[in-house]
Amino acid sequence: MAKSLCKWKKKDIEKNIHELIHIVDKPRFICKDCARSAHDKGFLCKPIKLK
Repeated sequence: MAKSLCKWKKKDIEKNIHELIHIVDKPRFICKDCARSAHDKGFLCKPIKLK
């Protein structure tokens, strides 16, 4: 899926649950706007590194 996790809607989550599991496994970044987390900053709109 090309769009950032921050823009996923409920239907995107339902259709891509296996991809989502991979994206959020062992998160290292969080979006400072919506608080979603991911292991790679490329999946988020405004990522900040978790400490």
